[in-house]
Amino acid sequence: MRQFKILPTCITLVMAVALAGCSGEKPVEKAIVGTWVQDTPISMTSQGFQTTTADTVLTLGKSGDVKLTRNLDIFGQDLPAEGVAISLELRGQWEIIDGQLKQTQESALIMPRRNDNASKTLAEDFQAQANENEPTVKDIIAVDRQQLILQDTDTGATDVYRRK
Repeated sequence: MRQFKILPTCITLVMAVALAGCSGEKPVEKAIVGTWVQDTPISMTSQGFQTTTADTVLTLGKSGDVKLTRNLDIFGQDLPAEGVAISLELRGQWEIIDGQLKQTQESALIMPRRNDNASKTLAEDFQAQANENEPTVKDIIAVDRQQLILQDTDTGATDVYRRK
């Protein structure tokens, strides 16, 4: 008689574990959802230009929406000595495919942060380029409750974020 009382309990426990495993949300997809910030500005040099990105905020929504905002300060050839200051906001969709974060841009807003001609002109050029962008793919190096590390598959650039 005792076996019959234990059997339903075991079956219930096995069913509960099985159903929890079939919830549809994968651990990485669940962990990556949220708002992430970069505390440290990142600087890189390419084709004679030095670009520093700061105030970067990446929001990955549960519904697959993505929003990225950041400020760019660009110095280099043919630019004023004080450089060019631009802000950008990108919106679109995200998905995880084979351990990689794919972000497909749907809209871009690129604005000068200063009222000089060089910033205005470069913002307009970047806006035209942004409207033709292909999806970005980044390897998910690490993700947990506090940190997200992504590496761009094309450029190799690594972004380190902390949860906001």
